[in-house]
Amino acid sequence: MIILIALLLALIPALAVLYPFLRGNAANEWLDDESSPMVDLERRWDSAISGIKNTELEYSIGNLDEEDYLWLRQEYMREAAMVMHSMELEDEQEAELLAAIEREIQQVRERTVGSDAAVTGAEAPQDPVSGE
Repeated sequence: MIILIALLLALIPALAVLYPFLRGNAANEWLDDESSPMVDLERRWDSAISGIKNTELEYSIGNLDEEDYLWLRQEYMREAAMVMHSMELEDEQEAELLAAIEREIQQVRERTVGSDAAVTGAEAPQDPVSGE
């Protein structure tokens, strides 16, 4: 019985020491590196998209005049386009991302202006890029 207890007492620290070696080298740890170029591009993409959303919101509640709104929207769209180009996305993926951006913009407009537009007859400004 004493031998069994001694083996258990020796085995527990040995397993604790050997565990990092036994589990192997996790390749996924390198993918989450904050300094990688893809993480930077994703951060820039998120920033451009949130900028577009905020610009739409600020314009719809009246905090931006139309000239500032158009300039800011164009700048954020340019940044998003540069990020897409840097990501070297295929044409189909770019079209999907642009469609997703337009859907999000439309949702922001509907949430902020939706009920007011029906009452006052106000319309959202025309997009200088697509003409919509």
